[in-house]
Amino acid sequence: MAKEPHTKPSTQKSVPCPVCGRPASCDNRPFCSPRCQEVDLGRWLGGVYRVPGPPAELDEDPPPSPDAA
Repeated sequence: MAKEPHTKPSTQKSVPCPVCGRPASCDNRPFCSPRCQEVDLGRWLGGVYRVPGPPAELDEDPPPSPDAA
């Protein structure tokens, strides 16, 4: 028995691409294209998107470097 390909029911709404707003494609979900995937990745890597949380606390006494002996 062969498996049938996964199809989206017609009652389900198409999700818009978070970058440009066009309908998302199945191959690049939740994006519409590889270009929008790369734009989103660039935004994460560039610091445009940030995960909220308390500010990071820095150690007052960092560990000694291997060169300082």
